[in-house]
Amino acid sequence: MIEVRFHGRGGQGAVTAVELLAQAAIAEGKYAQGFPNFGAERRGAPVTAFLRISEDPIYTRERIESPDVVVVLDDSLLGLDEVFSGLACDGDVIVNTPAGKMDRVSELKGRYRVSTVDATAIAFETLGVPIANTAIMGALIRATEIVDLGSLEPPIKHRFGRLAEKNLAAVRRAHEEAFLIEGPGDAGGAVQPETCEPFRIEALRAWKDLEIGGDISAPGSSAAFLTGNWRTTGRPVTDFEKCIKCGQCWIVCPDVAYRPDEEGTYQWDGRYCKGCGICAVECPKDAIEMRSEA
Repeated sequence: MIEVRFHGRGGQGAVTAVELLAQAAIAEGKYAQGFPNFGAERRGAPVTAFLRISEDPIYTRERIESPDVVVVLDDSLLGLDEVFSGLACDGDVIVNTPAGKMDRVSELKGRYRVSTVDATAIAFETLGVPIANTAIMGALIRATEIVDLGSLEPPIKHRFGRLAEKNLAAVRRAHEEAFLIEGPGDAGGAVQPETCEPFRIEALRAWKDLEIGGDISAPGSSAAFLTGNWRTTGRPVTDFEKCIKCGQCWIVCPDVAYRPDEEGTYQWDGRYCKGCGICAVECPKDAIEMRSEA
C-alpha cells in the first residue's frame, strides 16, 4: 500500500485531486481511499487530504500520519512542521513551486526525494485560473507511477465535462515538466538517519492508554491555534485618528485578531488574522483599511 498526504490551501483543489486519483486506481482494479481533513471551510485556509492505494483491501480508515509521499500544493506551507511529520526517510515530496525559487526546497533534498513543478503557472496557461490540482497530479504520477497517466482520463472527463481537455492538458504538461532533484539515496548516496525521522508513526496513542470514550484528555483553546499564516490577501491597518474605540472590529472578527489595550484601543494581532477584511467593511468610521503585506 502507498499512502499520500496532500497539503494545500482552500480553493486549490487538493480534495478533488485525491478523489480523482482514487477513482483512477479503482478503475485499474486496485483498492483506494481519498478523503479530506480540514477545519474552517474558507479559501486560503490550510487543507490536508489523504490518499491510499493498494493491491489488497484497505481496512484502515484513519488519517495518514506516516505517509510515503507528501504533495505540497502551496510552497508557503513548507515552513510548517506538520507538512513533513511522519514522512519516511527517503520518502517522496512533490512541491508546486516556480523554477526560480528552488531555494525553498533545496534543503529538503538531503532527506527526501524531491520533485518540483510550477503547477500554478501551468494551470494559468492551460486553464486560465491558478487551480493547480490537476497539474500536480501529473507530477505525482511522474515521480511515483502511483497510477497510469491514461487512467485519469475517464474520471477527469466525468468531473469537468467540457473543461476536461484543458485539465488533461495540464496533467500531461506537468508530467513532462516535473523536475526530480537528486535525493539522499541517489547517486550511491546513503540516507543519514539523523536527517529525517527513522520510524513510522503507527498511532497517536496506544489504545490501552485511551480514556473511555475517546482520546481527548484535556480541553483546548482557539487562542493556542495560530492562524495568521493563512493570510494571503493583505492585512488590516487602523487609522487611530479616526478610531472611536467602539470595539466593532473586536465584535465582528471571526478569530481573536483584535484585543483592547489599557486605554481601550483595539490593537491588531497578526498571529490570528486571516486577512478576511470583515473588520474594514464593518468599521463605522472607515478607520480600518486593508493593505498589502509587502
